[in-house]
Amino acid sequence: MPPQIERKDLTDFAHGRPASILQCKPCSLLIRAEQHNGATERYQDDPNDPGVMEHLFPRYVEAFRRKETPYRSLLPEGAQILEIGSHFGAFLQVAAEWGWKGVGVDVGRDTSAFARAKGLEICQGSLQDCDFPSAHFDAVFVWNCFEQIEEPHVMLAETKRVLQPGGLLVLRTPNALFYRICEQFLARSPSGELATWVLRALAYNNLLAFPYLYGYQCRTLVGIAKMHGFQCAGRLNAEVITLAFPVLFDWVLEELQATRAAMLGWSELLHFETMGALTGPWIEVFYRSV
Repeated sequence: MPPQIERKDLTDFAHGRPASILQCKPCSLLIRAEQHNGATERYQDDPNDPGVMEHLFPRYVEAFRRKETPYRSLLPEGAQILEIGSHFGAFLQVAAEWGWKGVGVDVGRDTSAFARAKGLEICQGSLQDCDFPSAHFDAVFVWNCFEQIEEPHVMLAETKRVLQPGGLLVLRTPNALFYRICEQFLARSPSGELATWVLRALAYNNLLAFPYLYGYQCRTLVGIAKMHGFQCAGRLNAEVITLAFPVLFDWVLEELQATRAAMLGWSELLHFETMGALTGPWIEVFYRSV
């Protein structure tokens, strides 16, 4: 059994108090209205048990291996890549398997130490703290932290600086459009079998109560990156990378698979009026620096 500190809920770690979820109507951005977010400070000092990290690490590695299509074909062997929010270092290990040379940036004390112990190169701090040379990287990956970055324009400007011309940028975030559609459905139909599946889909994708600072949908991500000289080159529907529970009981896996199957037919049931927008619980958008 993991220690008590590891039996914590995402909403407790990321946002330990109630807050309103606001929406910018012109750009559809969701904002968790807190006076002081403090997610970066909490993540920096958040204790992570070494045994639990070791237990979870292979699960994350396998999840990133499943992303070989389409990402591996986007870069040549020997590419210099940077991951912002490198966590345990699982993607950096997979990148090495693909023949890439990777560096990670992460503010977490324990997560950075764990990744270094795996032989990975990690800069602890923010991207700006690391002072990388200009036009140094072939690609920058931001898999799981862009939605928690308080000043995304600062990070994108620095990303543009360290990327080579034509370099690849990958942004992955929870999908604000999916959250809003589910929220609106539950407001109209709060009970019943379909409402149960909607709640499970939100829960299994870490979207209950939207525990993130910002909520982007595809067009918002495309627009904010375009402001910094990035042209959209592709977009994908996605789900949470992997369940971060230390113990995955059989009933959890069965319920997760059933929820994923139920989601396949939701477009009509939940009245997705999206005109080609991405409607998955998470989204991945990749760009080229121009």
